[in-house]
Amino acid sequence: MKDILVVAIVFAVPISAILSAAKVKLRRMELEAGAGGARLLEERCAKIERENADLQQRLSVLESIVTMDAPVPARTRVRVEASQIAADDGADVAAAGAASSQRRA
Repeated sequence: MKDILVVAIVFAVPISAILSAAKVKLRRMELEAGAGGARLLEERCAKIERENADLQQRLSVLESIVTMDAPVPARTRVRVEASQIAADDGADVAAAGAASSQRRA
């Protein structure tokens, strides 16, 4: 039994080396030929170009917003309304105090 096992091992080692070398050579040839790699590279390049165009458009919109010469009227209006609200609240408190003092009298 040992004799058969020794013979199998002796022949299996070179056969596995030959098969693995053939597999490495085949893989190298596939990579050199560009099987699958070129198509994947083209897809990634197209995706990056679309993304770049989208980002350029967003940047141009942002630049136009930043460089606007017109003032933003909403900020002024908000400040005025906030001061009016504070003044109105003060007037309401004063009116309520006056009404309660009239009731007491």
